[in-house]
Amino acid sequence: MNLPTETQCRSYFVDYKVPVNICQHCHKVQEVAVFLARKVQDAGEAIDVALVSRLALLHDLFKMVAIKEFGVGPHKDAIITKEEIDFWHGMRQKYAGRYEGDVAYLVFKDTFPEFAETLRRVSNPRNENPTWEELLVHYADWRVFQNKVVPLNERLLYLRRQYPREESAWKAYTEKIKRQEQQIMQKIHLHPEDLNLEDRGQPHGG
Repeated sequence: MNLPTETQCRSYFVDYKVPVNICQHCHKVQEVAVFLARKVQDAGEAIDVALVSRLALLHDLFKMVAIKEFGVGPHKDAIITKEEIDFWHGMRQKYAGRYEGDVAYLVFKDTFPEFAETLRRVSNPRNENPTWEELLVHYADWRVFQNKVVPLNERLLYLRRQYPREESAWKAYTEKIKRQEQQIMQKIHLHPEDLNLEDRGQPHGG
């Protein structure tokens, strides 16, 4: 699969004027996902660690298209410049009604077609048959709040508050992500509470 380089990925955050808090979140998800990918690889599973790294780094590159109000609500403490606000108002108009995964697909499909499709799937909570790469990035994203690793239940509580849905939908999502967590942890012989990388100094990239 043709992938953007690490340098290209980092340049996209500048090109698309991504606020610093989203950059920090993406880098933390990358750290967690790469750590998990290497553990899965050590357990004998064939996995593309470089793909995991790029997917994780860019999974929220276009998150701002889905944020309706900048600087308020859960995003009130975010540092965002007028230039960034103006840029993303334009992006929201250009891609009206689309989510970050859809925008990522449209932006990258001509240059990195397979990667673009995988990037769209990794952001879709309804992805029923994820690859190991997609699974690990999706799970890492659910475990990272802002730029910190938190217990899954804490993250779920936050998401339920910020994204109201019918209780049946949240029940299904919760059961699914907990099954996925169990699948991952059984593979790498860790407990979910062991997933704290603050002092591990895990390298990025791959």
